[in-house]
Amino acid sequence: MTTALTKKALLSLLAASAVAIATPTLAQDHGRGHDRGYNGSYNGGWNGSGLNGEQARLAQRIDRAAYYGRISRREAAGLRYQLEEYQRIEWRYRRDGLSRWEREDLQRRLHRIERDLHDERRDRDGRRW
Repeated sequence: MTTALTKKALLSLLAASAVAIATPTLAQDHGRGHDRGYNGSYNGGWNGSGLNGEQARLAQRIDRAAYYGRISRREAAGLRYQLEEYQRIEWRYRRDGLSRWEREDLQRRLHRIERDLHDERRDRDGRRW
């Protein structure tokens, strides 16, 4: 009896997970016939998904580096703080649509954080290798 309930609960959880994963993909614009961002303002067809994906991958890289001891907890905290600052600036820029300069500024900021992660991984700062 409990096995049947466990299977039903597991299937329900699996279905809910599939919907949660598919929803953001279905909501993406994919450039179908108009050049509007998420807030409806003109921004040259760029909807920000490239930077958001890059930001998510960078956050994962920081977490992985900290988990495996390639960077210290303090270094990881500093890099996460930089990402949080990036998010605050991005939100401020996106309120009225992104200009070309704002997109380039966000890209520069992400690259700076990537460079900092690269540098932190190569200094030893008392970690064992």
